[in-house]
Amino acid sequence: MRPIPICAIAALTALGAGHALAQEVPAAAESTAGLSANVGLVTLYKYRGQDQYIGHSGKERWLRPAIQGGLDYDFGNGFYVGNWNSSLRLPSSSGTAHAEMDFYGGYRFETGPLAWDTGVLRYQYPGAGVLNTTELYAAASYENVTLKYAHTVSDRYFGIDDGKGTGYLSLAVSHPLHDDLSLQASVGRTFLDDGAQATSGYPDYTDYSVGLAWEARPGTTLTAAVAGADKDDAWGVVNKPKLIVGMKHAF
Repeated sequence: MRPIPICAIAALTALGAGHALAQEVPAAAESTAGLSANVGLVTLYKYRGQDQYIGHSGKERWLRPAIQGGLDYDFGNGFYVGNWNSSLRLPSSSGTAHAEMDFYGGYRFETGPLAWDTGVLRYQYPGAGVLNTTELYAAASYENVTLKYAHTVSDRYFGIDDGKGTGYLSLAVSHPLHDDLSLQASVGRTFLDDGAQATSGYPDYTDYSVGLAWEARPGTTLTAAVAGADKDDAWGVVNKPKLIVGMKHAF
């Protein structure tokens, strides 16, 4: 859960108002009670294929390091709650956000060979409340493949008015290559609600990510991937593909 499409910012800018590797394959539905934490650093934060840093000049940037981290609590019965945070820079009509704070809770369970994950996710942007967004999500995993859908229930979609009803569908795959090395790939599609499209003038778009993940030591993972999205002619440089390198430690 690595939040906010820059598309929202692009839309706000166009209207005069001034997302680690975003895709990860969730763990299986095994439930172990307790508290866990994670901390990481990425060379650029992208979410759903879009840069989560917009500088004062608005120019394309390949290197904008972001520090990220979160806490999760598993109740041991399938239910869980958590918080994840990242540094960023996103201007909006209500101010400029320099941090993203996500709060979520859900339920994991299994039916036969499928592992399910359902819940609600709230994206908060201190100093830029117009960007705040709430989504409901559901995911189904089979071995190393996960299909996930998120549905916006807040009135705005990351700052875009009439965003309620916007959907996001993604498919992620993690394939082991050798020992602790794996290939990770994902593709997603953002379906803006008709009202959001009419308000912003922006089209639906498809994002992608392809890269490698190496568990250098227990709990520590190094990643490198190319991530981006199409329709950069409409959304701008935030959709252009970029190489992202990251490190994450879970404990």
